[in-house]
Amino acid sequence: MLTSNRDIPIGTISSAVVAAGLFAIAYYCMRGQAIGAFAVAGIPLAALWFSVSVRYPIISLFTYGATACFWGAIARRLERFTNISALLEVTLIYFFACMLFHALTTRDFQWKRAFNPLTVGFFVWFVYCFIELVNPSALTEAWINSRSFYPNMVLLAIFCSVLFTKYNYLKYLINGLAIFVILTFIKMMIQKELGFDEYEIRWLMAGSYRTHLLSSGTRYFSTFSDAGNFGSNMGGFGLMYAILAIYTGSKKFKLFYSFVSALAIVGMFMSGTRGAMIVPLGGMILFTIIAKNIKMTAIVGACAIVIYLFFAHTYIGEGNQYVRRMRTAFKPSEDASLNVRLENQKLIAEYLKDKPFGEGMGLAGVESRKYGERYITEIPVDSYYVKIWVQTGIVGILLHVGIFVLLILWGCYVIMFRVKTAKIRYILSAMICSLFGLMLSAYGNQFFGQPNTQFLLFTFMACILNGSYIECDFLESRQKKQSVKTLKTISV
Repeated sequence: MLTSNRDIPIGTISSAVVAAGLFAIAYYCMRGQAIGAFAVAGIPLAALWFSVSVRYPIISLFTYGATACFWGAIARRLERFTNISALLEVTLIYFFACMLFHALTTRDFQWKRAFNPLTVGFFVWFVYCFIELVNPSALTEAWINSRSFYPNMVLLAIFCSVLFTKYNYLKYLINGLAIFVILTFIKMMIQKELGFDEYEIRWLMAGSYRTHLLSSGTRYFSTFSDAGNFGSNMGGFGLMYAILAIYTGSKKFKLFYSFVSALAIVGMFMSGTRGAMIVPLGGMILFTIIAKNIKMTAIVGACAIVIYLFFAHTYIGEGNQYVRRMRTAFKPSEDASLNVRLENQKLIAEYLKDKPFGEGMGLAGVESRKYGERYITEIPVDSYYVKIWVQTGIVGILLHVGIFVLLILWGCYVIMFRVKTAKIRYILSAMICSLFGLMLSAYGNQFFGQPNTQFLLFTFMACILNGSYIECDFLESRQKKQSVKTLKTISV
């Protein structure tokens, strides 16, 4: 007769599982297979992590976020393996899976919140990129390898929009990124004082030394994919935490955010990325528009003017190699690399005049030579927008830039007219100003399509577009705290 599972004691099952695990570990150890032993030993930890991530999906998002933010360093260490991007996609799928399991077990997600300009815009982009498969000059292999540009974006937009509706999640994101800035600054100082490690040296010697080891000085890149990515992102973080430091009411966090902002600005200069200067300056200009505070608008506007005058019309600090290099960003006639880029863009424009839909996904820049020799793959793109233009044509770049413009305008509308609580408004203002600056800087660098910047784009925009929901959660939480405090006072 069959015995019901309920007749088997839980302790017996647990003991059997533990015994099987110990036996497997002993087996691998006896065979000298340490990796197998560690893999078996890690199963309980992985199961526990998954269980906690399903209960609190924000953990799974931060698992993906940590992988994305440190992807430059991870990729350098795993470059000898093929298809290393699969590791990043595994963490992304892990986030999606945890979100779905959480939704099935708790049913506390409001999926209607996923319907917003972010998800709609990138769904349209996904459809356009899918249609690019029938482009006569497209290659299926290149199209598949460019998947981070379309399906991943849509899913990330949907799940981030559903998740970021709580004030605590917004706070976790801000403080988590602050820790990331500190860690990347420490890594940069290690590169400067102790030198590059073996993986970084190998990467530099493979060709990157041409753009990082210059006669004018070394361009540091920390944990990022390159100095351009590092410098632009540090410029964005520097502005964001400066705004947060100004408006936070806590003295402790005011000092902390000021410290993080200072580290980020130093990192921006140490990267030697001239185009990164537009990030804080562009963000400051946007802030003067959305601040709705005449005094603050005047102060920030004056700071932007002073910074411009300092770099464009003085020679103060010319003895410092990083200040000297950044100053050339304000003097285009002295920037030889800019002139080369403009000439390359003329060649690209001539080639694409009969290709309104571009060359095809994944077929832009010299890195695409692996798919075969083409005229267009001999021309460096040196810009995120030029890369999109080459791949998708004038139609694609207009659509892509149009989506970005829509997101910024809609985000500004939410911040200025939908969010009434000053604390929430200024946090979201810091985010959108940082993003706006990064979008401007993407004209001179290819960093915007990197995993770390995609993570910022979708998490920041989800928070901004969900500003009114986050505000409601913040007000409800504050009201509950006040009610508890009142009850304690009455009971005393």
